[in-house]
Formats: sequence, C-alpha cells, structure tokens
Amino acid sequence: MRILALLCAFMLISAPSAVAGAWAVTYVDPVPSIQPSVTHTVGYWVLQHGTHPFAGDLDKTGLRFRNGADERVFVGFRLGEPAHYAVTFVLPAGTYEVFGVQGIFPDHLLGTLTVPGTLLLKPVDPQMVRGPADGPSPWQEIAPPLPRTAVSASPAPAAAVAPDEPSGKPLPVWIAGLVVVGAAGVFLLLRKRLRPFGRR
Repeated sequence: MRILALLCAFMLISAPSAVAGAWAVTYVDPVPSIQPSVTHTVGYWVLQHGTHPFAGDLDKTGLRFRNGADERVFVGFRLGEPAHYAVTFVLPAGTYEVFGVQGIFPDHLLGTLTVPGTLLLKPVDPQMVRGPADGPSPWQEIAPPLPRTAVSASPAPAAAVAPDEPSGKPLPVWIAGLVVVGAAGVFLLLRKRLRPFGRR
C-alpha cells in the first residue's frame, strides 16, 4: 500500500514537468498564389511557445494539406536561420485545410488554401504566444513574422496547450499509467475504509 501511494505521489509530482512547453506555433513566410499541378516552395518557422526556437531536435516538420479524405504531407528541409524551414509541394485544384507539421509538437492549424488561390491564414491565438521577452534575438535580417502582441513569461493555460486539431499521435504512456494507478489507489483506500463496517 505504501509503495502504491509513493508511486502515485511521484507520478503526480512529475506530471507538470512532462507537459511543460508542449506546444509550438508555425508561421509561414508570404505565400504566392498557388496554381494547380505546379511545384511551389514556401518558407515557414516552427517556434516553441510561438516565440523562440526549440532547443532540441524537432524531428520532421512540414505542411499537411487535407481535403476531405484526401490528405497530403510534404516534409520540409532546414534553412540557415534558427527554426526556419522550407517545403516544396504540388497540389491539384481544390480547397484544403493547411496544418504545420511540428515534429514532436502537435500539428498547428494554419488556415485554408483554395487552389488556384492563396492561403487564408487563421489568426494565431494570443494564448499560444508565450515565452521570454528579454534577451538577444536569435535572428538578424531574416526573422519570423512574429505577432506584435506583448510576450509574457507566464505559462499558457491548459486550454491553449491543446492543439486545434488532433495530431494523430497517441497519448503519452505516463498519462495512461497515472489514470490506472490513481484508480487503483482510490479503490484500495475505499476498500480499506469500508472493510471494518462489513465485518460487524
């Protein structure tokens, strides 16, 4: 019983650190008019908390285009500036939801693209733009199109951490473990407290 209680306490204490910083924002460079069956290259930025480059390895990034059941993912390649990438893609005529594929972070809904036409961007939720306001910028002449809103060092609320759209990635194993261990702990505590009354 003591081991179970200690395990529950450890998982509850470690849970906030496991989800800290678990979101990013994709910004795109100016997008030209997109024509059907023509190859296009677009630059984009993947910024943790919507403000700064991720310190580790993001893994694969890119753009995902969804038109009903038709879904196309194009993997990007790294450019010279921190957190800056480019992706080359070709699409048939149609209307697509466009997502930034952000590696280890959930996908970020960018907006809607009608081909032929251009990308209609969805405004970035201000709650997703958090991070350090001080310190030197990691960029020089070429920099991401950051929003002009003030940046706060406080963490984003839980609602902002959730992606606009499911990313298709499974929940972390520790969440499932936390649910199972917590349920087992409650069951054992209730059983222990109710047992004396049943023996009378």
